[in-house]
Amino acid sequence: MFQGFTEQTFEFFMAIRFNNNREFFLENHDWYQSSVRTPCLDLASALGDAVNALDPELETRPTKVLSRINRDVRFSNDKSPYRDYLWLAFRRPGEERRTTLGVYVDVSDDGINYGMGFYDENLPLMKAFRATLENAPAEFLEIAAEVEKEFELHPKAYKRMKPPDAVPEPLRKWYPLRGFYVEKRISDYAHMMSKTLDEEIAEGYRRLTPLYRYFTRLTPIPD
Repeated sequence: MFQGFTEQTFEFFMAIRFNNNREFFLENHDWYQSSVRTPCLDLASALGDAVNALDPELETRPTKVLSRINRDVRFSNDKSPYRDYLWLAFRRPGEERRTTLGVYVDVSDDGINYGMGFYDENLPLMKAFRATLENAPAEFLEIAAEVEKEFELHPKAYKRMKPPDAVPEPLRKWYPLRGFYVEKRISDYAHMMSKTLDEEIAEGYRRLTPLYRYFTRLTPIPD
């Protein structure tokens, strides 16, 4: 059962940032397990029902959705062995991780963010989105209006793509997207340590359901 994060959770993230080495991590492995990994797994478990309601095909096993704290440094200039944050990523298993649509939570000492979107571009799906948006914008106009009351759009867009006149003004920022995510940020520590944090995130996922289902029922158009 999720009991909330604690001061020790966020203190660990700060500590690993300034002591990012194997010796420190091994010496403080119990701290990591009890204050970081365990509550993250508990949060993943607590969100399982809400994620299943969104899409029963999404992966919900806590150990599968929780990121590793170890970084893959093989192709990175930054050779720090550990992350100073963790995330939960609920995606359909078997699909390409960078382009599949999913919901997520990320946790660091700087804040907690949760939302929905793509890690990278999904050009075929966004091409289908543009075609649908141009021909029948009314449904998405309502969905976008509701989402933007609570979540901020983070776009990956074509810089010079001009929306056609048929696209209503509130949707013109959506039209040139190559990929995107919508996100809500929590930066107040009392809020971040609330034992009802899982309930807030679950309600956020419910509010994102129309947006998620809109995109998952589109048929991608290959380039």
